[in-house]
Amino acid sequence: MSDSEESVAGETPTSDPEPIEDAESEANQIRERATDSERRRESRAVANARFEALGAMDGRLSLTANTVIFGATQVGTLIGRDNYGGGSGAGFERSGRVEPHKLHDLEQIFAPPPKFEQLCDRLGTQSVLLLRAPKGWGRTATALRALSRQCAGGVHKLSPDAELRSLDIEFDRCTGYLFDTPHSQQLRTLSEFHLEELGRRLVEVESRLIVVVDDQAELSPDAGPFVLEVGDPADVQAILRKHLLHQLAEDDLSVLSRLEVTTLLSMVEEHRPSAHELVNLAARLVDVAAGRIDIAEVAGRYAAAEDNRFREWFDALDSNTRPFAIALAVFNNMPLHIVSEAGRALARSIVDAEALDGDARSGQTVFGVRSTELLSRAQAQSYRSHEDTLYGRITVDAVRFVDERFPQRLLEYAWQEYSAAHELVRDWLRELGGADDLRVSTRAGVAVGLLSTFEFEYVRRLVIEPWADSGRQHDQYAAIGALQFSSLQPELAPLVADMLEAWVQPTQPMARRVTATAALGSTVGQLMPDRALRLLRRSARSTDADLRDAVCYSMIELFSSRELDVCVLRDLRRWTVSRRRGVRYTGFLCILQLSFDLVVETVGSVLPWPRLVWLADQSSEHRDHIVVLFARLMQAPYYPPAAFAEIKRWVHVAERDPQFRGPLGRLLVDLETADQNNGIVPYHLSEWAGEDGGPRAAVDELLEMLDAKQGV
Repeated sequence: MSDSEESVAGETPTSDPEPIEDAESEANQIRERATDSERRRESRAVANARFEALGAMDGRLSLTANTVIFGATQVGTLIGRDNYGGGSGAGFERSGRVEPHKLHDLEQIFAPPPKFEQLCDRLGTQSVLLLRAPKGWGRTATALRALSRQCAGGVHKLSPDAELRSLDIEFDRCTGYLFDTPHSQQLRTLSEFHLEELGRRLVEVESRLIVVVDDQAELSPDAGPFVLEVGDPADVQAILRKHLLHQLAEDDLSVLSRLEVTTLLSMVEEHRPSAHELVNLAARLVDVAAGRIDIAEVAGRYAAAEDNRFREWFDALDSNTRPFAIALAVFNNMPLHIVSEAGRALARSIVDAEALDGDARSGQTVFGVRSTELLSRAQAQSYRSHEDTLYGRITVDAVRFVDERFPQRLLEYAWQEYSAAHELVRDWLRELGGADDLRVSTRAGVAVGLLSTFEFEYVRRLVIEPWADSGRQHDQYAAIGALQFSSLQPELAPLVADMLEAWVQPTQPMARRVTATAALGSTVGQLMPDRALRLLRRSARSTDADLRDAVCYSMIELFSSRELDVCVLRDLRRWTVSRRRGVRYTGFLCILQLSFDLVVETVGSVLPWPRLVWLADQSSEHRDHIVVLFARLMQAPYYPPAAFAEIKRWVHVAERDPQFRGPLGRLLVDLETADQNNGIVPYHLSEWAGEDGGPRAAVDELLEMLDAKQGV
C-alpha cells in the first residue's frame, strides 16, 4: 500500500470536517506544544507513575514468607528462631547453657549469610553487638554460630526477663551470651552508657554478648556504634543443601535437580520465606528423596497452609492496623506520610459507617499506636527513600510490605471476603483518584483496576467513568490506571476494547474521548496495536489541543513498546499524507514529540541522544521511515521552522557530544537527498554555526560529511 492510500476500513477520504481559518497559526501552536518541556516532563512522570504502580501491585500468590509446619520436623530447625527438631523439649533452651552437641550440629548445617564474617570480625573487637534483623531471617542461628566460634567456654542464652541495664548479670569467663529479642521498652532505654558499661564487664572476663533485635524495634538514639544491620539472609539453595546433606547421601541430592523441585525452589527464591520455613521445606524434600511423599503434595500443602496463615493474619488485625494495611496495599513503597494519611481517611470512613449502623468502635486516638508497632502488626518495614518535590529531591521514610505479594493479595482477599466494605473502599479510592499528587491518583486507579476484575461493570459505572468524564487531569490518569488490570484478563479485554472504541466517538463528551485516547497507548493498546492505531487515527482528526496531545501521548507509548516502533512509524507515514488536515497535522505533531521527548543512553556518550536519530542509525527499515517523515515535515506548508528547529537541537547535542556527529551526519545526508530543495540543510548548518556560541565544531564535521556524499 502506498503512503497516499487511506488505510482505515470504512473511511472515505474527504475534506476536513473542521476547517481552520489560520493554518499557519495552527502549525505554530503545534510546534510550541511539541517542544514544551513542561508537557514532556509531565508525560514522563505519568508513564513512570503508572509503571511503578503496576510494579508495586504485581504480586505472586504462590508461596509464603511466613512459618508453615507440616508435622514433626525431621531436620533441625536451626536457621530460624529457637526450634531444633520436632520432639517435645528438643529445641534450644529458653535460657541457660546451650548443649555443645547442639552447637556442633548447628555447625554442620549452618549456611552463613553474606555478612557473617563481618559479624565475626566485629565480635572479635567489640564485646557487645546489637544484631538487627527481621523475624524469620535466621538471626538466632547466626548469632549462636558466631558466638560459639568466638568463645571457647560455650554459649548461654539469657533469660527473656533479664535486665541489661541493671549490670547485675554474672558473666562466666570466655563465654558467649545471646539475648534474643528483649522487650521494646528495654531497648529504647538501653543507652550508650549502659552498653559501654556492659562491654567493659564482658571484656574483663573475655566474653561476648549478642542482643538480637527486630528490624522495626526502636533503639536508644545513641546506640548506633553497637548496631550491626544484617543485610541479606543466607542463600536459599545453600540452606537446603546443607540440611539435605545432614540427612542424605551425596547421591540423593539429585532431588534438587528434578524439574518439579526446581520450579518450586525458583518461587521460594523469588519470595524468600522465613528461615524456619526453609528448614521445614528441607525436611519435606528429604521425604521426597526417600519416596515417602510426592513433590506435588509438598507444593500443595505449602500453598494451602500459607493461604490459611494469611487469612488468619488479616482477620486478626485491629481497627487501627487494618485500614493502614489496606492503604499500604495501594501505596506500597511510597512515603510513610502518604500511606498514613490514606489509612486514616479510610479509618474515618469505617468509623462513620459503623456509627450509622450503631456500631462505632473506633479505638483511634492521635497517640494511640506508634508507627513501629503499626508496621510490625502489618508485616511491613520502613526504609529511607527519596521524594521529588517542586523544589528538588528530599529524603523520606518510605514503607513496604516485607512480602511483595501482599499488596495484590490483601486487596483481593478484602474484596472477596468483606462485601460490606465494598462501598467504603470504592468511595475511598474514587476520592484518592482526584488527589493533587500524581502518584496517589495513579496508585488509586491501579487499585480500582484490580478490584474491577471482580465486578467490572459495577466499578466501571461508579468509579472509572466518573473519573474519565470529570475533565480533571489526575482523575483521567486514575481512569487509565484502572484499565490496566482488566485489559490483562482474557474475559474482560474484549469489553475494555469495545468500551474504548465507543468512548472515542465524536458524539461522546470530550473529556471521555481524551481519557480513552490516552489509554490506547498503555497496556490496553499494546495488547491490540492494530485496533489501537486505528482508533488513534480517528481521534487524530480532531483539532482539539487536548485530544491531539492524548493521541501523541499514546503514539509515544506505543512507539516505546517493544516491536511496535515500526508500526507507529508506518502509520505516521499514512497520517502525514492524509486528505484530512486534522490527521495530517496531528501526524506532524507526533513526529515532533517523538523526536523531542524520547532519548537513549549510549555507551560512552556525554549526553542522551534523540532516539529517532539513534534508531535511524541502527536499522535501514527505521531509517527509511524516519527520513520520509522528517522530509515531509521539512516540506509541508508552515512546518519547516519546526523541523529545522528540531534539527538544530540535534546539532547542539552533537556539538557537546562528538560521538553523536557520525549518526547525525548520516541521517542529514539522507534528509538532504530526500528534500526537494537541495542545499537547504547545509544552508541552515552554516547559519547556526555563525550565531554567537554556535555549534561550529559539529557543523564543520557535518558539512564535511555532506560534501563527501555530494562528491560521490
